[in-house]
Amino acid sequence: MQVAQIHRDMARRRCIPCTRASRIRYTVAATYLSISMSVSWAYATDEAGNSVRLERLSTNELIHPTKPPSLVLNEDFAPTPKSQKPMEPFVGTIELGETRMLTQPADLKENNIHGRDPRLFPRTRIAFYSEDANLVPFTEEIIAAGSRGIGESYWDIIIQPGSVWSELGDHGWSRGGFPFALVNPLEGESHNGLATFAYRHGHITDVRIQIIQQTTPYYIAAFFTAEARIASHLAPADPGLLVRQRVANKASNSDRITIEPWNALTQEMGEERLRSFDDDKPMTDIVATGLDYNNIFYLKPCKTVAGPLPWCDRARFGVWSATKALVNEVVLLRIAQKYGAGVFEEKLAHYIPDMQKVPGWNDVRFEDAANMSTGMGNAPSTADGSNIEDGNGEKYPRWYEARTKQEKVEAAVMDARPYGWGAGRVARYRDQDIFLLGVAIDAYVKKKEGPRHSMWSMLVEEVFEPIGLRSPPIAKTIEAHERSGQPLAAFGFYPNLSDMVRIARLYQSLGAHNGRQILFAPQIQKILSHSVSPGHPTGLRSTFGESFYFNAFWETAYRSKAGCNFYYPQMMGYGGTVVALFPNQATGIRISRVEGQSNIRASQTSGMAQSAEAVKPFCPLY
Repeated sequence: MQVAQIHRDMARRRCIPCTRASRIRYTVAATYLSISMSVSWAYATDEAGNSVRLERLSTNELIHPTKPPSLVLNEDFAPTPKSQKPMEPFVGTIELGETRMLTQPADLKENNIHGRDPRLFPRTRIAFYSEDANLVPFTEEIIAAGSRGIGESYWDIIIQPGSVWSELGDHGWSRGGFPFALVNPLEGESHNGLATFAYRHGHITDVRIQIIQQTTPYYIAAFFTAEARIASHLAPADPGLLVRQRVANKASNSDRITIEPWNALTQEMGEERLRSFDDDKPMTDIVATGLDYNNIFYLKPCKTVAGPLPWCDRARFGVWSATKALVNEVVLLRIAQKYGAGVFEEKLAHYIPDMQKVPGWNDVRFEDAANMSTGMGNAPSTADGSNIEDGNGEKYPRWYEARTKQEKVEAAVMDARPYGWGAGRVARYRDQDIFLLGVAIDAYVKKKEGPRHSMWSMLVEEVFEPIGLRSPPIAKTIEAHERSGQPLAAFGFYPNLSDMVRIARLYQSLGAHNGRQILFAPQIQKILSHSVSPGHPTGLRSTFGESFYFNAFWETAYRSKAGCNFYYPQMMGYGGTVVALFPNQATGIRISRVEGQSNIRASQTSGMAQSAEAVKPFCPLY
């Protein structure tokens, strides 16, 4: 493949995560670092287009650094087949100082966002212990830093499990490495990176990090890479918490999703039959992708500018509006199963007092908000169903940038007006309405189960944990008490691939797991119904016809090779992230970072559907 530097300068209209209707204009100077696709992934290009070999990181350079950090091969952050067992186990808390990162491009264009600097790695404390060759963090939830006013960095951070090992000739030192993601709670993208360090007898080296992948950004318009060497200190870990984490980790390891490399599927099915799976998306646009079939998730190589991404199956990605179906719809279906279908008819205004002050909100049901058909908004519009994106005007940023639950509720409620056609009739896409639905669901749960309960605690304890999904990170509103935040629900979920597979399988099984009905099956049957007209028309068309919107899903038209015309539901996130539920019990997942396309085009899955159909025919349906 030709090695090239791709420069993009474009006027960019900011749309939703998914089909974001905010209509905020940004000018993007996005520089892609295109890399050689050779087996070694050892070469990149500089700004002049010259081929440059990526420098390798030695353990000696970690212990006795002699030069500034630079982009190295990802494989240097993880054990190789030649690596040895660690010389000793690891347990402790790594304290990292706020550090200026070297970014490419050097100027991110947005170097001051709400008074904070995205070029700074956040000051943070990360507790780990090792279990055999695994390096296990005490938490995979969002560790607050920039959002709580710590230092000057823009970022919070999510840590994922990594590894410990040793290399020959390292004189008793062991190494640790792990994936992480920089995130901001106002947004929904992730900037995915790797970290490594050496340790021995209670001492630790500086920590080397590099950021080499990301999902589609918002405020930071440029796709960027970054490197840094971070001064660190090793402190003791909480012994009581360590015991609890060991127990929780054993439980999570007992129910792992089986993940196989993509070539295992191509060897079985033939490469030609699966050739259309990426829908002609270029390599630079795809972060991670695979097909779940027969209880195996077949994962394609996760490519980055510095080689394959280690621990891709553990990495957590910002999936923007796919959150709506992965989180908000799931908890809505849980309370319907627990308390009955009447929940869909509940009125938002009964649970959100601010709504009673604004005409139009009193008639909006939970079901209407899930269908994006509240009949409320602040953009010029008509009721012909021709443009679901026509839901917001220039007031969207006030809601988007509000930090607290109350500020977001006021902005979402007060800035909307009734369109005139009433609730439940026309779909107009508004993140605010899904957020408000989450607020109402939270109040509903508290009313039913008491003030110590919440929509998030119900979701985690009654849905996620039973299906094997533990400690999922989600962005919440920023409150005085950190734990009291309201999940954004419209975006801000950071699942790993296994999380997405588990939730998709729960939908595919009509909400049942291990013989227990967790979610409300009749509503899922509607989502998976393949009806001629599921939900509300969107005005957006794919290869085979118009898409419809129903209960946080985009119902996508398709014509099978056998001549069946039907719809399949898919979750969609800004920048082309999709989770498509196909009628042969297969699920296609693609995490993307597509720029400069409409979201319906970025989220195109007809080729993915053709590949899934080649694995097992769609017709007759079920």
